[in-house]
Amino acid sequence: MTSYYFIASDQKLGCGNASLEILETEPWIISGFDYPIQREIMNGVEKEWQLRELLQYIRNHTAPYEACTVQIAHLVNSNHEELHVQRKSNLLLHEINTPKQLIVPEGHLLTIIKVPISS
Repeated sequence: MTSYYFIASDQKLGCGNASLEILETEPWIISGFDYPIQREIMNGVEKEWQLRELLQYIRNHTAPYEACTVQIAHLVNSNHEELHVQRKSNLLLHEINTPKQLIVPEGHLLTIIKVPISS
């Protein structure tokens, strides 16, 4: 069994940096996601530096857009069961204060929403 972080968005996801190995995948749908999967990270994201890199990737991806959505799920692929999300939660991008907020328990999907911030 392999642990994955799957990443989807309502916008096209670009390449990540080499340190986190965010791999491009053919767009496909996993039950529970609102958008097609575009990227994956094998063996999950557990270490502090990995969480920092993932948050930077999300911020870089969302920077050109006034509003957009990124979805991340931590799922285990056993090749014997269909992948599915068991629980969902939402978080506004501007409310992320620490990379640890990106820790997603196995079977969970986190939707990160960037909205325009009024000054």
